[in-house]
Amino acid sequence: MGPAAASDDGAARAHATLDAQAGRLAHLVADLRKLAELETQPIEQEDVDVAQVVRDAVDDVLAQAQAAGRPRPAVTVSLPTVPWPLPHVRGDVDLLYLAVYNLLGNAVKFSPPGTPVEVRGSDEGGTVVVEVADSGPGVPDDEVGVVFDELARGRDARGTPGSGLGLALVRVIAERHGGRATLRSRVGHGTVVRLHLPADRP
Repeated sequence: MGPAAASDDGAARAHATLDAQAGRLAHLVADLRKLAELETQPIEQEDVDVAQVVRDAVDDVLAQAQAAGRPRPAVTVSLPTVPWPLPHVRGDVDLLYLAVYNLLGNAVKFSPPGTPVEVRGSDEGGTVVVEVADSGPGVPDDEVGVVFDELARGRDARGTPGSGLGLALVRVIAERHGGRATLRSRVGHGTVVRLHLPADRP
Protein backbone atom coordinates (compact mmCIF):
# COMPACT_ATOMS: atom_id res chain seq x y z
CA MET A 1 0.00 0.00 0.00
CA GLY A 2 1.41 3.37 -1.03
CA PRO A 3 1.48 6.51 1.12
CA ALA A 4 -1.61 7.97 -0.58
CA ALA A 5 -3.66 4.82 -0.02
CA ALA A 6 -2.55 4.61 3.60
CA SER A 7 -3.51 8.25 4.10
CA ASP A 8 -6.97 7.66 2.58
CA ASP A 9 -7.47 4.62 4.79
CA GLY A 10 -6.51 6.59 7.90
CA ALA A 11 -8.85 9.43 6.95
CA ALA A 12 -11.71 6.98 6.43
CA ARG A 13 -11.13 5.45 9.85
CA ALA A 14 -11.02 8.90 11.44
CA HIS A 15 -14.30 9.87 9.77
CA ALA A 16 -15.92 6.62 10.90
CA THR A 17 -14.77 7.26 14.47
CA LEU A 18 -16.13 10.81 14.40
CA ASP A 19 -19.45 9.59 12.99
CA ALA A 20 -19.72 6.97 15.74
CA GLN A 21 -18.92 9.55 18.43
CA ALA A 22 -21.50 11.96 17.00
CA GLY A 23 -24.10 9.20 17.00
CA ARG A 24 -23.36 8.32 20.62
CA LEU A 25 -23.57 11.98 21.63
CA ALA A 26 -26.91 12.45 19.86
CA HIS A 27 -28.25 9.32 21.58
CA LEU A 28 -27.03 10.57 24.96
CA VAL A 29 -28.66 13.99 24.50
CA ALA A 30 -31.95 12.38 23.46
CA ASP A 31 -31.91 10.07 26.48
CA LEU A 32 -31.05 12.92 28.86
CA ARG A 33 -33.97 14.93 27.50
CA LYS A 34 -36.28 11.94 27.85
CA LEU A 35 -35.13 11.39 31.44
CA ALA A 36 -35.68 15.05 32.35
CA GLU A 37 -39.20 14.95 30.88
CA LEU A 38 -39.99 11.74 32.73
CA GLU A 39 -39.05 13.27 36.06
CA THR A 40 -41.22 16.37 35.65
CA GLN A 41 -44.16 15.77 33.30
CA PRO A 42 -47.41 14.00 34.21
CA ILE A 43 -47.84 10.52 32.78
CA GLU A 44 -50.84 8.82 31.22
CA GLN A 45 -53.09 6.79 33.49
CA GLU A 46 -54.64 3.98 31.49
CA ASP A 47 -55.26 0.28 31.84
CA VAL A 48 -52.08 -1.56 30.81
CA ASP A 49 -51.82 -5.27 30.02
CA VAL A 50 -48.28 -5.91 31.26
CA ALA A 51 -48.16 -9.38 29.70
CA GLN A 52 -48.84 -7.87 26.28
CA VAL A 53 -46.20 -5.19 26.88
CA VAL A 54 -43.67 -7.95 27.61
CA ARG A 55 -44.63 -9.89 24.47
CA ASP A 56 -44.35 -6.75 22.32
CA ALA A 57 -40.92 -5.88 23.73
CA VAL A 58 -39.63 -9.42 23.17
CA ASP A 59 -40.93 -9.47 19.59
CA ASP A 60 -39.27 -6.14 18.85
CA VAL A 61 -35.90 -7.11 20.33
CA LEU A 62 -35.88 -10.33 18.29
CA ALA A 63 -36.90 -8.47 15.13
CA GLN A 64 -34.18 -5.87 15.70
CA ALA A 65 -31.54 -8.59 15.99
CA GLN A 66 -32.77 -10.21 12.78
CA ALA A 67 -32.78 -6.89 10.91
CA ALA A 68 -29.20 -6.23 12.03
CA GLY A 69 -28.07 -9.67 10.85
CA ARG A 70 -27.21 -10.82 14.37
CA PRO A 71 -27.88 -14.32 15.73
CA ARG A 72 -31.37 -14.75 17.16
CA PRO A 73 -31.19 -14.13 20.93
CA ALA A 74 -32.11 -17.16 23.04
CA VAL A 75 -35.00 -15.44 24.81
CA THR A 76 -37.64 -17.42 26.68
CA VAL A 77 -40.78 -15.91 28.17
CA SER A 78 -42.79 -17.24 31.11
CA LEU A 79 -46.06 -15.47 31.88
CA PRO A 80 -48.82 -16.91 34.08
CA THR A 81 -52.10 -17.89 32.42
CA VAL A 82 -53.72 -20.27 34.94
CA PRO A 83 -55.40 -20.13 37.33
CA TRP A 84 -55.31 -16.42 36.45
CA PRO A 85 -53.21 -14.24 34.16
CA LEU A 86 -50.84 -11.47 35.16
CA PRO A 87 -52.80 -8.50 36.59
CA HIS A 88 -52.99 -5.24 34.70
CA VAL A 89 -51.51 -1.98 36.02
CA ARG A 90 -52.42 1.69 35.67
CA GLY A 91 -50.01 3.89 33.80
CA ASP A 92 -48.46 4.84 30.49
CA VAL A 93 -48.22 1.86 28.14
CA ASP A 94 -45.45 3.45 26.05
CA LEU A 95 -43.26 4.17 29.07
CA LEU A 96 -43.76 0.69 30.49
CA TYR A 97 -42.89 -0.77 27.10
CA LEU A 98 -39.71 1.34 27.09
CA ALA A 99 -38.75 0.04 30.53
CA VAL A 100 -39.20 -3.62 29.56
CA TYR A 101 -37.53 -3.08 26.19
CA ASN A 102 -34.51 -1.46 27.87
CA LEU A 103 -34.19 -4.31 30.36
CA LEU A 104 -34.42 -6.93 27.64
CA GLY A 105 -32.10 -5.03 25.31
CA ASN A 106 -29.48 -4.79 28.06
CA ALA A 107 -29.77 -8.49 28.82
CA VAL A 108 -29.32 -9.46 25.18
CA LYS A 109 -26.47 -6.99 24.69
CA PHE A 110 -24.41 -8.31 27.59
CA SER A 111 -25.13 -12.03 27.16
CA PRO A 112 -22.83 -14.13 24.95
CA PRO A 113 -24.58 -15.25 21.73
CA GLY A 114 -26.68 -18.35 22.23
CA THR A 115 -26.81 -18.11 26.02
CA PRO A 116 -30.24 -17.89 27.65
CA VAL A 117 -32.12 -14.73 28.51
CA GLU A 118 -35.27 -15.33 30.53
CA VAL A 119 -38.22 -12.97 30.93
CA ARG A 120 -40.67 -13.86 33.69
CA GLY A 121 -43.84 -12.27 35.00
CA SER A 122 -45.44 -12.86 38.38
CA ASP A 123 -48.03 -11.52 40.80
CA GLU A 124 -46.46 -11.12 44.22
CA GLY A 125 -49.09 -10.07 46.73
CA GLY A 126 -50.58 -7.26 44.67
CA THR A 127 -47.35 -6.30 42.93
CA VAL A 128 -46.76 -7.15 39.29
CA VAL A 129 -43.14 -8.17 38.80
CA VAL A 130 -41.38 -8.38 35.44
CA GLU A 131 -38.02 -10.09 35.79
CA VAL A 132 -35.29 -10.23 33.14
CA ALA A 133 -32.41 -12.64 33.78
CA ASP A 134 -29.29 -12.85 31.64
CA SER A 135 -26.11 -14.89 31.29
CA GLY A 136 -23.81 -11.89 31.04
CA PRO A 137 -20.64 -11.01 32.95
CA GLY A 138 -22.53 -9.84 36.03
CA VAL A 139 -22.16 -6.64 38.03
CA PRO A 140 -19.44 -6.32 40.70
CA ASP A 141 -20.69 -5.83 44.25
CA ASP A 142 -19.27 -2.32 44.44
CA GLU A 143 -21.31 -1.25 41.38
CA VAL A 144 -24.68 -2.81 42.22
CA GLY A 145 -25.72 0.20 44.29
CA VAL A 146 -25.19 2.70 41.47
CA VAL A 147 -26.37 0.88 38.33
CA PHE A 148 -29.67 2.78 38.31
CA ASP A 149 -27.93 6.17 38.56
CA GLU A 150 -27.77 8.50 35.57
CA LEU A 151 -24.78 7.88 33.27
CA ALA A 152 -23.69 4.84 35.27
CA ARG A 153 -21.37 2.62 33.21
CA GLY A 154 -19.96 -0.47 34.83
CA ARG A 155 -16.43 -1.65 34.12
CA ASP A 156 -17.67 -4.45 31.87
CA ALA A 157 -20.01 -2.10 29.98
CA ARG A 158 -17.54 0.58 28.98
CA GLY A 159 -16.61 -1.06 25.71
CA THR A 160 -20.27 -1.64 24.78
CA PRO A 161 -22.33 0.96 22.89
CA GLY A 162 -24.89 2.81 24.99
CA SER A 163 -25.56 6.04 26.84
CA GLY A 164 -25.50 4.66 30.38
CA LEU A 165 -29.06 5.90 30.87
CA GLY A 166 -31.03 2.73 30.13
CA LEU A 167 -31.36 1.54 33.72
CA ALA A 168 -31.85 5.10 34.99
CA LEU A 169 -34.84 5.38 32.65
CA VAL A 170 -36.16 2.06 33.96
CA ARG A 171 -35.83 3.29 37.56
CA VAL A 172 -37.61 6.57 36.89
CA ILE A 173 -40.41 4.89 34.91
CA ALA A 174 -40.95 2.43 37.75
CA GLU A 175 -41.00 5.18 40.37
CA ARG A 176 -43.42 7.33 38.34
CA HIS A 177 -45.78 4.33 38.37
CA GLY A 178 -45.51 3.91 42.14
CA GLY A 179 -43.06 1.04 41.82
CA ARG A 180 -39.36 0.37 41.88
CA ALA A 181 -36.56 -1.44 40.05
CA THR A 182 -34.13 -3.84 41.73
CA LEU A 183 -31.07 -5.80 40.65
CA ARG A 184 -29.26 -8.93 41.81
CA SER A 185 -26.05 -10.11 40.18
CA ARG A 186 -23.15 -12.53 40.46
CA VAL A 187 -19.94 -11.80 38.60
CA GLY A 188 -19.31 -14.49 36.01
CA HIS A 189 -22.86 -15.81 36.19
CA GLY A 190 -25.30 -13.08 35.16
CA THR A 191 -27.80 -10.51 36.35
CA VAL A 192 -31.48 -10.40 37.27
CA VAL A 193 -33.30 -7.07 37.07
CA ARG A 194 -36.85 -6.78 38.39
CA LEU A 195 -39.49 -4.18 37.63
CA HIS A 196 -42.04 -3.97 40.49
CA LEU A 197 -45.38 -2.28 39.71
CA PRO A 198 -48.55 -1.99 41.83
CA ALA A 199 -51.31 -4.15 40.37
CA ASP A 200 -54.57 -2.48 39.34
CA ARG A 201 -57.11 -4.54 41.26
CA PRO A 202 -60.80 -4.32 40.25
